[in-house]
Amino acid sequence: MRVLVTGANGHIGSHVVKQLLEQEHTVRAFVRPSADLRGLEGLDVDRFPGDIMDADSVQQAAEGMDAIIHMAAVYKTIAESPDEIVKPAIDGARHVFDAAQAHGIERIVYTSSVASVGFSYDPSKLRTGDDWNHDPNNPYYIAKTRSEQAAQQLAEETGIHLVVICPAIVLGPGDYRITPSNQLVMDWLNGKGQTYPGGLNLVDVRDVAAAHVAALTRGENRRRYVVGGENIEVKAIAALLKQMTGIKPIHLPIGRGLLLWSAKWTERACRLLKLAPPFTYDLVYEVAERYAYIDTRETNQTLGLAPRPARDTLRDAIAWLLEQDRLKPEVAERVRQALPASPSISAPSSSR
Repeated sequence: MRVLVTGANGHIGSHVVKQLLEQEHTVRAFVRPSADLRGLEGLDVDRFPGDIMDADSVQQAAEGMDAIIHMAAVYKTIAESPDEIVKPAIDGARHVFDAAQAHGIERIVYTSSVASVGFSYDPSKLRTGDDWNHDPNNPYYIAKTRSEQAAQQLAEETGIHLVVICPAIVLGPGDYRITPSNQLVMDWLNGKGQTYPGGLNLVDVRDVAAAHVAALTRGENRRRYVVGGENIEVKAIAALLKQMTGIKPIHLPIGRGLLLWSAKWTERACRLLKLAPPFTYDLVYEVAERYAYIDTRETNQTLGLAPRPARDTLRDAIAWLLEQDRLKPEVAERVRQALPASPSISAPSSSR
């Protein structure tokens, strides 16, 4: 197939491009003119400069394509205004659907997030593609929820076959600019972050890429597929890091109410001092004593996935941070001595 990939240079995008090429698809990589293109180095792709906010450039990029994998988005969890994240997400979705309709493209794979699926206060209740986040507070969570709802509406209006991929916390190699997901691990190891009561689902970027490629030919129309690895308590992630690196992050053994109170006053103090807050009230609201636990059985069966366990995902994420000199020198030395060996993290990974 001839596939247009928006956000092709990003952490997930570069792995999607690699796996598309492995399966002999032709790829047009839609990237901003100022984009960091290290993730696409050495790959036989047609690089098309443009911006997802520029409808004309999206129209031009879509000409002659059979399908679109739309991943271009602003990924940050702290913003001056929700519009920094929400507006590009919604407008970008509209431009992609308009281009697909204009050029007779019948299939779009759309990258959303578990942020649009929402978290639970009960770890025994697993979220699925049937669940929605009805109470988003953080700008990123709002953007992912609203933009996916817009995409679903556009799919209904245009009749274009839409398959939505909702990844969990995406970790692993190829993240040159360090997304907030890999930054979690980086901060925990560097002593800048703390673990907290709650739970996450960790998934390797190569497994997420495999889901996108499989969705080109599989998946029900307008169905949402949650893509994840292992559901794991945040405190248990800290224990794994200690086992693998000898470094254990500081744990905050306080409840949701006190965490929210602390976040509110920390954020206010930082704004008065004109400093970037280390965390915000709305982000703590999303995660404290909440569980991003998901049921991936339908996804794995439909898309043919066998996701890596959390230990392997963490190991390769740490190895990437080491390779990119993202750990403090004294931390890096300890980690190198302790980290279990892993296969080459730079090698492309095919669908598993």
